[in-house]
Amino acid sequence: MRRRFSSKNFIKTIGSAGIIMTAGIAVAPSVLQTVVAQASTTSVGSRSYGVDIASYQSTSVKSSAKAGAEFAIVKVSEGTSYRNPKASAQIASAKANNLMPMAYHFALFGANSSRAKSEAAYAIASAKAMGIPSGSYIACDWETGDGNVVTGGKTASANAIIAFMSAIESAGYKPLLYSGAYLLNNNIATSKVVAAFPNSLWVASYASAGRIDTPNFNYFPSMNGVIIWQFTDNWRGLNVDGNISLLPLSISGSGSGSASSQAPTANVTKKTVMHKAYVYDKNGQRVGNQSYAAYQTINVFGGLVTINGKSYYQTGDNNYIKVSNVDGVKRILKQTAYVYNNKGELVNVGAIKAGTTVSTYGGKKTINGTQYYKIQKNRYVKASEF
Repeated sequence: MRRRFSSKNFIKTIGSAGIIMTAGIAVAPSVLQTVVAQASTTSVGSRSYGVDIASYQSTSVKSSAKAGAEFAIVKVSEGTSYRNPKASAQIASAKANNLMPMAYHFALFGANSSRAKSEAAYAIASAKAMGIPSGSYIACDWETGDGNVVTGGKTASANAIIAFMSAIESAGYKPLLYSGAYLLNNNIATSKVVAAFPNSLWVASYASAGRIDTPNFNYFPSMNGVIIWQFTDNWRGLNVDGNISLLPLSISGSGSGSASSQAPTANVTKKTVMHKAYVYDKNGQRVGNQSYAAYQTINVFGGLVTINGKSYYQTGDNNYIKVSNVDGVKRILKQTAYVYNNKGELVNVGAIKAGTTVSTYGGKKTINGTQYYKIQKNRYVKASEF
């Protein structure tokens, strides 16, 4: 992400974007080919490419569109006194080239919630003035640079970010949080942000320096709540940040305007994961180590989906988790049972009578040589009681 005054260089990219230096990365062809993308100014499907731009780039995004970009995230403001002088033209160019326009604001509020609200108001006014439609995404770009203090404490920083995002949402826009993987893991209570705004992270993490044409998902930063991944600062040789959507993106109220949109058409409901849930594809195969943490709030698209005889919930495009980790499995107690904690110690909450139907989450867990089923957070019943 390019800031207002500083130029992007290798050292800063390592610090803010979390580069993983690797060997054996395939080198892309040196000749850029035109890609025909089924783009829309109101929605794009998952696994769509996008770029983010600031005053350092041209006012035209035509070259990015020809390369296959389907959305453009334009810097509109910074702090409470700077607006990108090219933003209006860049947003207009995105629309003219059939790219969905989005906005980002470079934060200077650090861990100050009061200042975060002021910056949000400035970002909203800037986005409106420069042509970002109501219901669009506005991202909070929270990283090192231009005086933004990233050492104000994980919780305080998260609270300030949530204050910014809440103001964005109240104004009728969709809030996102952009930052590098390192800061998200070490300087922000990111789980708190994701709990308040599920699937709102736009994370930067690069497999290698230099040109990257397509993302290598072996180097995807494993964390919950990611909706966009910025995987390079030189996409297809255009010297522009390259991004890929992990879930469908759309302007509120626009519906599915993209011919290639893979957004689920069923209703969306929020559910709480009760046991660590690994992510599976439509064939029932695990998707690497991707998972949702226990007690995380997630969006579920539609109802139950049966894959190979097992029940799943759909959480994104070709992403599914087992229902048993969310709703649990109902079991009937054969005899009166007592409740224990994760150390196998008896918890004084009273006995559960025989014949009671109890929801259990996940498989059997062995504690001190005895097998248990989880029934609540840090609460277990012996498996032999069922």
